[in-house]
Parts: sequence; structure tokens; C-alpha cells
Amino acid sequence: MFSRRGLGKLALGALPLSAAAAKKIDSVVHGVQFGLQSYIFTGIGLPQEGLIDQVIQCMVDCRLGECDLYAPLTEPARFWDRIRAGGPAGPGVTVPPEIAASRAQARQELAEWRNSVPLDYYRAIRSKFENAGIAICGLSGFPGSTEEELSRTFEIAEAVGAQLITLGFGLSAAKRVAPLADKHDFIVGIMGGPNMNATNPDAIAKPESYDAAVSLSRKYSIVFDIGDATGGGYDALKFVEDHHNRITLLYLKDRRRDRLSVPWGEGDTPIKEIIRLIKERKYPIKCYLDCDYKTSNRAADVKRSFEYAKAALAEAR
Repeated sequence: MFSRRGLGKLALGALPLSAAAAKKIDSVVHGVQFGLQSYIFTGIGLPQEGLIDQVIQCMVDCRLGECDLYAPLTEPARFWDRIRAGGPAGPGVTVPPEIAASRAQARQELAEWRNSVPLDYYRAIRSKFENAGIAICGLSGFPGSTEEELSRTFEIAEAVGAQLITLGFGLSAAKRVAPLADKHDFIVGIMGGPNMNATNPDAIAKPESYDAAVSLSRKYSIVFDIGDATGGGYDALKFVEDHHNRITLLYLKDRRRDRLSVPWGEGDTPIKEIIRLIKERKYPIKCYLDCDYKTSNRAADVKRSFEYAKAALAEAR
């Protein structure tokens, strides 16, 4: 449990910012709303403890006023250190049985913590961002398979002030979640995994599967990663043009067609063309900076990417 004093410390943190809520940072550039996908601060060797402070400081320094809050950033290091122990997990990766068991136990404990922690814990995190002039507009990275877990996700999203929950799932899960999205009257962004060569009929991977998914609920929209799409064989520019009325948010990263992520401007993703299209057509699509290549200074990557985007829009005037 968390005391009122402990929650207050979480809200104010140690950043050199005013204790009073700051004026919201304006990160609209030539009519295009930019923000940050905070996930990019994970997986690069930084300790779990204190990542939120690093995200906020980076956004203040770069003058980015909106973010998609990656949920694991808000969760205790004692769980995630055990979940990540032993190296990366995933398809084709074999881990010793004792590590697998420890990870499974940590995930169970994390799920129990998430379902029991007071919502004031999340409201304090919202205040921390607002005190820096930043709005949490999206919440992503929450797993969930049961109705109880998914309903809790909606409650947490409301507590942090998010307008959107991003979920990466397949068509069968999209059918199951649709009534919950309608019940909570909350926008759910379907991320899927764009891949023109996908063969799994349940995967939300090809344009037609995105169409099928968003037709399941009036509250469904598309959250689209243009870098992942380029690596998956998409014409990302055409997809954005064809689906602009159902896209809520774009993650902007640069990837080559061989799926390798690279600094902006070094890959095959049409970042400039897409943000210029949004500007020219006045599409109400948010564009959040994303860069997941190896780095020694993620904050510098974010600053460089935002400067790239601003220069691209300025050149198109």
C-alpha cells in the first residue's frame, strides 16, 4: 500500500520543475501534433527505477507536450528485473526452466499488484507529467486476457488521463474486447503487427485485417507503426492515405525493408512524405516519435528525430 506522503513524493519527483502544474508544452509543428512513444526508453540498458523521470526530462528539453505512456515504466522494478532476467524472451528463444519459472511467478505477482494498487498511484503519475507541462494521451503495453484484467486497464487509463489505450492483439481478441471498449466508452487503438507476408488468419497484419478489426467496435481506431510497416512490406504512405479516417496515432520510426531499425533518414520509411501528407491534408492524426535502434543516448536520439521532423515540414512550406 502507498501512504499519502509516498504518493506525493511520486507526484513531485526530483526534477527541477515547478511544483505547480505547468502550462502545457505546445508541440504542434505546422499543424501536426507531435509527441513521444515512451517505450523507447526501455530495452537499452537503463535501470527500470527512474525511467519516468528520464522520459519527462527528455520531453521537457525537447519541448514535446504529449506522450504515449508505456505502462511498464510505471511498474515496480522488483517485478521487471525478474521478468527480464536471463536475457530476451520470445519465439525461438530457450531459457532454463528455473528462469522461466521465476519469470512466470514475477508476472503473476505483477498482475496481482496491478489489480490491487490504489488508483491514486496512477493519478500521482499523471500529476507528475502535468507538472512538467506534458499530457498523457495514450496508454500502451498492458497485457491482459481476462475481463478483470482488461477492465482494470480502462480504469488505469482514466486515472492517468489517457484518451486512448493501445492494444496489440489478434482478431479473436479484438472480438472479445470490443464489448468492453463500448461499455467503457473508451477509444482503443489497434496496433496489430503490419506484415504483408503474414499467414496467420488471426493476425491483424494486412490492410484487410485492420479493416475487419476496426469494424468490430465504434470505439476502435488504428495505431500504426510506419517503421514496422515498412519492414513488413507495406507502402506505409498509401496505407495512411487510405485509412486516415480511422488512424488515431502514428508511431514514427525509420526502418529498412530488411526490418533493421536505423536513425531517422537512414532507412526506407517515408517519414517526411507521411508527415507532409498529414500537414497538407490536415488529417487529425497524432505523430509520436519512436526510435528503437541501439543507442548510448536515447534523449539525443529523440531530439535529433524531432529536429528532422521539423526541418521536413519547414522545407515543404
